[in-house]
Amino acid sequence: MDAPTYPFKPIHSIQALALALDESERLLERLAIRADRMYRHVPQEKKGKRRDTYDAHEPLKRVQRKLVDRVLSKAIFPAYLHGGIRDRKSPRSIHSNASVHAGARYVILQDIRNFYPSILKSQVDDLFRGLFGFGASVSALLSLICTRDGCAPQGASTSGYIANLIFWNVEPKIVQDFLAQGFQYSRFADDITISCSREPTSEELSGIVSTVTGMLAAKGCHQKRTKLHMRVRGQGIKGDDATFTPLTVTGLSVFNGAPSLTKLERKRIRSAVKELEVMSESTPGWAVLEPKYHRAMGRVGRLLACGHPDGEALKARLNVVKRSCQIPLHERYQQAISECLAKAVEVDVG
Repeated sequence: MDAPTYPFKPIHSIQALALALDESERLLERLAIRADRMYRHVPQEKKGKRRDTYDAHEPLKRVQRKLVDRVLSKAIFPAYLHGGIRDRKSPRSIHSNASVHAGARYVILQDIRNFYPSILKSQVDDLFRGLFGFGASVSALLSLICTRDGCAPQGASTSGYIANLIFWNVEPKIVQDFLAQGFQYSRFADDITISCSREPTSEELSGIVSTVTGMLAAKGCHQKRTKLHMRVRGQGIKGDDATFTPLTVTGLSVFNGAPSLTKLERKRIRSAVKELEVMSESTPGWAVLEPKYHRAMGRVGRLLACGHPDGEALKARLNVVKRSCQIPLHERYQQAISECLAKAVEVDVG
Protein backbone atom coordinates (compact mmCIF):
# COMPACT_ATOMS: atom_id res chain seq x y z
CA MET A 1 0.00 0.00 0.00
CA ASP A 2 1.34 3.42 -1.01
CA ALA A 3 1.23 5.47 2.20
CA PRO A 4 3.18 8.29 3.90
CA THR A 5 6.09 7.12 6.03
CA TYR A 6 8.83 8.72 8.10
CA PRO A 7 12.03 6.70 7.65
CA PHE A 8 14.08 8.36 10.39
CA LYS A 9 14.46 7.93 14.13
CA PRO A 10 11.58 9.53 16.06
CA ILE A 11 12.25 12.48 18.37
CA HIS A 12 11.14 11.70 21.90
CA SER A 13 12.22 14.72 23.97
CA ILE A 14 12.24 18.52 23.74
CA GLN A 15 16.01 18.39 24.21
CA ALA A 16 16.41 16.14 21.16
CA LEU A 17 14.08 18.39 19.16
CA ALA A 18 16.15 21.45 20.09
CA LEU A 19 19.30 19.69 18.89
CA ALA A 20 17.62 18.64 15.64
CA LEU A 21 16.48 22.20 14.92
CA ASP A 22 19.62 23.84 16.31
CA GLU A 23 17.52 26.04 18.59
CA SER A 24 17.35 26.37 22.37
CA GLU A 25 14.72 24.49 24.36
CA ARG A 26 13.67 27.75 26.00
CA LEU A 27 13.03 29.43 22.64
CA LEU A 28 10.94 26.52 21.37
CA GLU A 29 8.84 26.52 24.54
CA ARG A 30 8.37 30.29 24.38
CA LEU A 31 7.31 30.11 20.73
CA ALA A 32 4.79 27.40 21.52
CA ILE A 33 3.18 29.71 24.10
CA ARG A 34 3.26 32.85 21.93
CA ALA A 35 2.73 31.38 18.45
CA ASP A 36 -0.89 32.56 18.09
CA ARG A 37 0.24 36.19 18.31
CA MET A 38 3.21 35.87 15.94
CA TYR A 39 1.53 36.15 12.54
CA ARG A 40 0.87 38.96 10.11
CA HIS A 41 -2.46 38.81 8.31
CA VAL A 42 -1.92 38.87 4.53
CA PRO A 43 -5.32 38.85 2.74
CA GLN A 44 -5.16 37.82 -0.91
CA GLU A 45 -7.65 37.90 -3.74
CA LYS A 46 -8.21 34.98 -6.09
CA LYS A 47 -10.86 35.13 -8.79
CA GLY A 48 -12.58 37.99 -6.99
CA LYS A 49 -12.72 36.18 -3.63
CA ARG A 50 -10.71 37.06 -0.55
CA ARG A 51 -8.45 34.46 1.01
CA ASP A 52 -7.00 34.89 4.50
CA THR A 53 -3.33 33.94 4.60
CA TYR A 54 -0.76 34.53 7.32
CA ASP A 55 2.97 35.21 7.40
CA ALA A 56 4.84 34.21 10.55
CA HIS A 57 7.11 36.72 12.27
CA GLU A 58 10.66 35.87 13.29
CA PRO A 59 11.83 33.76 15.05
CA LEU A 60 8.75 31.59 14.57
CA LYS A 61 9.21 31.78 10.79
CA ARG A 62 12.81 30.56 11.07
CA VAL A 63 11.85 27.64 13.28
CA GLN A 64 8.99 26.63 10.97
CA ARG A 65 11.35 26.63 7.99
CA LYS A 66 13.81 24.45 9.88
CA LEU A 67 10.97 22.12 10.79
CA VAL A 68 10.12 21.82 7.09
CA ASP A 69 13.73 21.30 6.00
CA ARG A 70 14.74 18.88 8.76
CA VAL A 71 11.54 16.99 9.54
CA LEU A 72 8.43 17.45 7.39
CA SER A 73 10.12 17.32 3.98
CA LYS A 74 11.98 14.15 5.05
CA ALA A 75 8.76 12.14 5.05
CA ILE A 76 8.16 9.85 2.08
CA PHE A 77 5.07 11.04 0.25
CA PRO A 78 2.91 8.60 -1.71
CA ALA A 79 2.58 9.03 -5.47
CA TYR A 80 -1.02 10.27 -5.23
CA LEU A 81 0.02 13.52 -3.46
CA HIS A 82 1.23 16.37 -5.66
CA GLY A 83 1.02 19.74 -3.90
CA GLY A 84 4.19 21.55 -2.78
CA ILE A 85 6.33 18.45 -2.17
CA ARG A 86 10.10 18.31 -2.61
CA ASP A 87 10.91 15.12 -4.47
CA ARG A 88 13.84 15.06 -6.89
CA LYS A 89 13.23 11.47 -7.94
CA SER A 90 9.55 12.08 -8.67
CA PRO A 91 8.90 15.84 -9.03
CA ARG A 92 5.41 16.95 -8.00
CA SER A 93 3.52 19.81 -9.63
CA ILE A 94 0.21 20.74 -11.21
CA HIS A 95 1.50 18.91 -14.28
CA SER A 96 2.27 15.65 -12.45
CA ASN A 97 -1.14 15.85 -10.79
CA ALA A 98 -2.95 16.29 -14.10
CA SER A 99 -0.81 13.59 -15.75
CA VAL A 100 -2.42 10.97 -13.52
CA HIS A 101 -5.71 11.60 -15.34
CA ALA A 102 -4.44 12.28 -18.88
CA GLY A 103 -6.60 10.57 -21.50
CA ALA A 104 -9.40 9.78 -19.04
CA ARG A 105 -12.94 9.49 -20.33
CA TYR A 106 -14.66 10.38 -17.07
CA VAL A 107 -13.43 12.77 -14.36
CA ILE A 108 -14.77 13.55 -10.89
CA LEU A 109 -13.57 16.77 -9.23
CA GLN A 110 -13.99 17.34 -5.50
CA ASP A 111 -12.81 20.19 -3.30
CA ILE A 112 -12.31 20.47 0.46
CA ARG A 113 -14.14 23.42 2.00
CA ASN A 114 -12.03 25.77 4.16
CA PHE A 115 -9.30 23.15 4.23
CA TYR A 116 -6.62 24.85 6.33
CA PRO A 117 -8.98 26.21 9.01
CA SER A 118 -10.37 22.66 9.28
CA ILE A 119 -6.97 21.21 10.26
CA LEU A 120 -7.08 21.43 14.03
CA LYS A 121 -4.24 21.47 16.54
CA SER A 122 -5.35 18.11 17.92
CA GLN A 123 -5.02 16.56 14.45
CA VAL A 124 -1.53 18.04 14.01
CA ASP A 125 -0.63 16.54 17.40
CA ASP A 126 -1.94 13.14 16.24
CA LEU A 127 0.07 13.46 13.02
CA PHE A 128 3.37 13.99 14.82
CA ARG A 129 2.64 11.17 17.26
CA GLY A 130 1.14 8.68 14.81
CA LEU A 131 3.03 9.12 11.54
CA PHE A 132 6.33 10.51 12.83
CA GLY A 133 6.31 8.54 16.09
CA PHE A 134 7.39 11.57 18.15
CA GLY A 135 6.98 11.71 21.91
CA ALA A 136 3.87 13.24 23.47
CA SER A 137 5.64 16.38 24.73
CA VAL A 138 7.36 16.94 21.39
CA SER A 139 4.13 16.46 19.42
CA ALA A 140 2.23 18.82 21.70
CA LEU A 141 4.89 21.52 21.35
CA LEU A 142 5.09 21.16 17.55
CA SER A 143 1.32 21.29 17.22
CA LEU A 144 1.39 24.71 18.89
CA ILE A 145 4.28 25.96 16.74
CA CYS A 146 2.46 24.86 13.56
CA THR A 147 -0.99 26.29 14.33
CA ARG A 148 -2.61 29.65 14.92
CA ASP A 149 -5.72 29.95 17.07
CA GLY A 150 -6.10 26.18 17.05
CA CYS A 151 -5.79 25.48 13.30
CA ALA A 152 -3.22 25.40 10.50
CA PRO A 153 -2.66 28.92 9.11
CA GLN A 154 -2.64 29.08 5.33
CA GLY A 155 0.62 30.72 4.26
CA ALA A 156 2.84 29.25 6.97
CA SER A 157 5.66 27.14 5.53
CA THR A 158 4.63 24.12 7.63
CA SER A 159 0.96 24.17 6.66
CA GLY A 160 1.35 22.79 3.13
CA TYR A 161 3.20 19.71 4.36
CA ILE A 162 0.72 19.17 7.16
CA ALA A 163 -2.15 19.47 4.65
CA ASN A 164 -0.54 16.77 2.50
CA LEU A 165 -0.08 14.41 5.43
CA ILE A 166 -3.21 15.04 7.51
CA PHE A 167 -5.10 12.05 5.99
CA TRP A 168 -2.09 9.79 6.59
CA ASN A 169 -4.05 6.98 8.26
CA VAL A 170 -7.27 7.02 6.19
CA GLU A 171 -6.35 8.05 2.63
CA PRO A 172 -4.00 5.16 1.62
CA LYS A 173 -6.63 2.42 2.00
CA ILE A 174 -9.19 4.46 0.08
CA VAL A 175 -6.72 5.06 -2.76
CA GLN A 176 -5.87 1.36 -2.87
CA ASP A 177 -9.56 0.44 -3.12
CA PHE A 178 -10.13 2.98 -5.92
CA LEU A 179 -7.18 1.62 -7.89
CA ALA A 180 -8.51 -1.93 -7.51
CA GLN A 181 -11.80 -0.76 -9.05
CA GLY A 182 -10.03 0.84 -12.03
CA PHE A 183 -10.11 4.46 -10.80
CA GLN A 184 -7.16 6.85 -10.67
CA TYR A 185 -6.85 9.14 -7.62
CA SER A 186 -4.77 12.23 -6.92
CA ARG A 187 -4.83 15.11 -4.47
CA PHE A 188 -3.26 18.54 -4.86
CA ALA A 189 -3.76 20.20 -1.45
CA ASP A 190 -7.56 20.61 -1.25
CA ASP A 191 -8.29 19.48 -4.84
CA ILE A 192 -9.23 15.81 -5.17
CA THR A 193 -9.51 14.21 -8.60
CA ILE A 194 -10.74 10.72 -9.50
CA SER A 195 -10.90 9.46 -13.08
CA CYS A 196 -11.33 6.35 -15.19
CA SER A 197 -11.32 5.24 -18.81
CA ARG A 198 -14.98 4.12 -18.70
CA GLU A 199 -18.21 5.68 -17.51
CA PRO A 200 -18.92 4.64 -13.90
CA THR A 201 -22.30 3.31 -12.84
CA SER A 202 -24.51 5.47 -10.66
CA GLU A 203 -23.78 3.14 -7.75
CA GLU A 204 -20.03 3.59 -8.25
CA LEU A 205 -20.39 7.37 -8.39
CA SER A 206 -22.42 7.43 -5.18
CA GLY A 207 -19.84 5.19 -3.55
CA ILE A 208 -16.95 7.43 -4.59
CA VAL A 209 -18.59 10.58 -3.26
CA SER A 210 -19.63 8.97 0.02
CA THR A 211 -16.18 7.39 0.50
CA VAL A 212 -14.37 10.70 0.02
CA THR A 213 -16.93 12.43 2.24
CA GLY A 214 -16.24 9.88 4.96
CA MET A 215 -12.48 10.33 4.63
CA LEU A 216 -12.83 14.09 5.03
CA ALA A 217 -15.24 13.73 7.94
CA ALA A 218 -12.72 11.53 9.76
CA LYS A 219 -10.51 14.64 10.03
CA GLY A 220 -13.28 17.17 10.56
CA CYS A 221 -13.26 18.36 6.93
CA HIS A 222 -16.15 18.77 4.50
CA GLN A 223 -16.64 18.81 0.75
CA LYS A 224 -17.35 22.05 -1.05
CA ARG A 225 -20.54 21.04 -2.82
CA THR A 226 -20.30 23.83 -5.37
CA LYS A 227 -16.98 22.36 -6.55
CA LEU A 228 -18.25 18.79 -6.96
CA HIS A 229 -18.25 18.04 -10.70
CA MET A 230 -18.68 14.78 -12.63
CA ARG A 231 -17.95 15.09 -16.33
CA VAL A 232 -17.58 12.92 -19.40
CA ARG A 233 -14.96 13.88 -21.99
CA GLY A 234 -16.17 16.92 -23.93
CA GLN A 235 -18.44 18.31 -21.21
CA GLY A 236 -17.68 21.70 -19.69
CA ILE A 237 -18.48 23.36 -16.38
CA LYS A 238 -21.16 26.04 -16.23
CA GLY A 239 -19.94 29.23 -14.59
CA ASP A 240 -21.74 31.92 -12.65
CA ASP A 241 -22.21 33.88 -15.88
CA ALA A 242 -24.00 30.90 -17.52
CA THR A 243 -21.08 30.26 -19.89
CA PHE A 244 -19.31 26.91 -20.08
CA THR A 245 -15.57 26.47 -19.54
CA PRO A 246 -13.53 23.34 -20.30
CA LEU A 247 -13.04 20.96 -17.39
CA THR A 248 -9.48 21.11 -16.08
CA VAL A 249 -7.46 19.37 -13.38
CA THR A 250 -5.33 21.91 -11.46
CA GLY A 251 -5.81 24.24 -14.42
CA LEU A 252 -4.79 21.76 -17.13
CA SER A 253 -6.88 19.95 -19.73
CA VAL A 254 -6.60 16.16 -19.29
CA PHE A 255 -8.88 14.69 -21.94
CA ASN A 256 -6.08 14.44 -24.50
CA GLY A 257 -2.94 12.33 -24.36
CA ALA A 258 -0.97 14.80 -22.24
CA PRO A 259 -1.95 17.64 -19.86
CA SER A 260 -2.12 21.03 -21.51
CA LEU A 261 -3.41 24.54 -20.94
CA THR A 262 -6.57 25.60 -22.72
CA LYS A 263 -6.34 28.19 -25.51
CA LEU A 264 -8.23 30.67 -23.35
CA GLU A 265 -5.76 30.30 -20.47
CA ARG A 266 -2.74 30.67 -22.78
CA LYS A 267 -4.28 33.89 -24.10
CA ARG A 268 -4.82 35.16 -20.54
CA ILE A 269 -1.21 34.43 -19.61
CA ARG A 270 0.12 36.34 -22.62
CA SER A 271 -2.18 39.24 -21.73
CA ALA A 272 -0.90 39.26 -18.12
CA VAL A 273 2.70 39.54 -19.34
CA LYS A 274 1.79 42.34 -21.77
CA GLU A 275 -0.10 44.20 -19.05
CA LEU A 276 2.96 44.12 -16.79
CA GLU A 277 5.17 45.40 -19.59
CA VAL A 278 2.81 48.32 -20.22
CA MET A 279 2.57 49.12 -16.51
CA SER A 280 6.36 49.12 -16.15
CA GLU A 281 6.60 52.02 -18.60
CA SER A 282 4.58 54.34 -16.37
CA THR A 283 5.13 52.86 -12.88
CA PRO A 284 8.54 53.81 -11.49
CA GLY A 285 8.53 51.68 -8.34
CA TRP A 286 9.40 47.97 -8.36
CA ALA A 287 7.53 47.57 -5.05
CA VAL A 288 4.27 48.29 -6.90
CA LEU A 289 5.03 45.89 -9.74
CA GLU A 290 6.60 43.05 -7.77
CA PRO A 291 3.34 41.32 -6.66
CA LYS A 292 2.02 41.43 -10.23
CA TYR A 293 5.35 40.12 -11.52
CA HIS A 294 5.22 37.10 -9.20
CA ARG A 295 1.59 36.37 -10.14
CA ALA A 296 2.41 36.55 -13.84
CA MET A 297 5.54 34.41 -13.40
CA GLY A 298 3.48 31.83 -11.55
CA ARG A 299 1.10 31.61 -14.49
CA VAL A 300 3.99 31.40 -16.95
CA GLY A 301 5.32 28.55 -14.80
CA ARG A 302 2.29 26.54 -15.81
CA LEU A 303 3.31 26.91 -19.46
CA LEU A 304 6.83 25.81 -18.56
CA ALA A 305 5.52 22.79 -16.66
CA CYS A 306 3.63 21.70 -19.78
CA GLY A 307 6.64 22.24 -22.01
CA HIS A 308 4.79 24.84 -24.09
CA PRO A 309 7.14 26.81 -26.39
CA ASP A 310 5.72 30.17 -25.23
CA GLY A 311 6.89 29.54 -21.67
CA GLU A 312 10.59 30.45 -22.01
CA ALA A 313 9.88 33.50 -24.18
CA LEU A 314 7.32 34.91 -21.73
CA LYS A 315 9.61 34.19 -18.79
CA ALA A 316 12.41 36.13 -20.49
CA ARG A 317 10.07 39.08 -21.11
CA LEU A 318 9.06 39.16 -17.44
CA ASN A 319 12.68 39.10 -16.33
CA VAL A 320 13.47 42.03 -18.64
CA VAL A 321 10.75 43.99 -16.84
CA LYS A 322 12.18 42.98 -13.48
CA ARG A 323 15.73 43.99 -14.33
CA SER A 324 14.70 47.33 -15.81
CA CYS A 325 12.43 48.23 -12.89
CA GLN A 326 14.99 47.34 -10.25
CA ILE A 327 17.38 49.95 -11.66
CA PRO A 328 17.16 53.10 -9.46
CA LEU A 329 14.87 55.76 -10.91
CA HIS A 330 17.62 58.37 -11.46
CA GLU A 331 19.72 55.81 -13.32
CA ARG A 332 16.76 54.95 -15.53
CA TYR A 333 16.33 58.63 -16.40
CA GLN A 334 20.03 58.97 -17.14
CA GLN A 335 19.91 55.86 -19.31
CA ALA A 336 16.89 57.21 -21.22
CA ILE A 337 18.63 60.57 -21.73
CA SER A 338 21.77 58.83 -22.98
CA GLU A 339 19.75 56.80 -25.45
CA CYS A 340 18.00 59.95 -26.72
CA LEU A 341 21.34 61.74 -27.13
CA ALA A 342 22.79 58.77 -28.95
CA LYS A 343 19.87 58.78 -31.37
CA ALA A 344 20.24 62.54 -31.88
CA VAL A 345 23.90 62.09 -32.76
CA GLU A 346 22.99 59.38 -35.25
CA VAL A 347 20.48 61.72 -36.88
CA ASP A 348 23.04 64.57 -37.12
CA VAL A 349 25.67 62.27 -38.57
CA GLY A 350 23.15 60.93 -41.05
